[in-house]
Parts: sequence; C-alpha cells; structure tokens
Amino acid sequence: MDDDNLDLHVATRSEAGVTVVSVRGEVDAASVPLLEPPLREAIGRGAPLVLDLVDCEFVDSTGLHTIIEASSELERLGLGFALACVPQGPVARVVEVALPGVLDLRASAAEAVAALAG
Repeated sequence: MDDDNLDLHVATRSEAGVTVVSVRGEVDAASVPLLEPPLREAIGRGAPLVLDLVDCEFVDSTGLHTIIEASSELERLGLGFALACVPQGPVARVVEVALPGVLDLRASAAEAVAALAG
C-alpha cells in the first residue's frame, strides 16, 4: 500500500483526562490501516476516548467496523467513548443510518470531551 496516496491525517492529544484522536480525510478500507495503530495506542492509555471525525469527509463500512471495535473495547475496559462529527454531515448520516443509537455522537471534540470528562 502506498501511504503517500492516502489523504488521511491522524493526530492524538490529551485533554481534561480524555484522549482525543482527530482524523482528517476519508476513513475507508484503504486508510483504516493508518487509523488502527493510533486508536490501539489511544485505547492503551486507559482513558476515555473521543474520536474526532469533524474534519472527516467519508466513512465506509470498514471505517464503521473500526469505530465499533474501538467503542466495544473501551466499553469492555469500563471507559467512555464519544464520536465527534458534524451534525447532519456525511459521517453523522452514515453512523445514524448504520448504527442508530449505538454511539454517543457530539457536534465537536470539545463537547465530547466535556461529556466524558464530567
């Protein structure tokens, strides 16, 4: 796989005791291998996790599967998980149709952090 052709950027930070993984680009079968290592590392921190997809333009079924795996692992560990995405945006629509009521959707990373930190 030629990573230079993938337009996926992942950054991790800690905020108020919550790990935030921010993604910019498209989360699909080609780019998920770039997202999985930072997600595993973030889960390993033992803190609640926000997956910030506000700047994500597209998520396919492979991306949804990766999100569900992360959410399930955090639940198993007794840690919180929230997904930040643009309300009524492409990611929110896919998540709401494919996984209605399954994930905690928030309009911004800041809102998600506040929900998990408090």
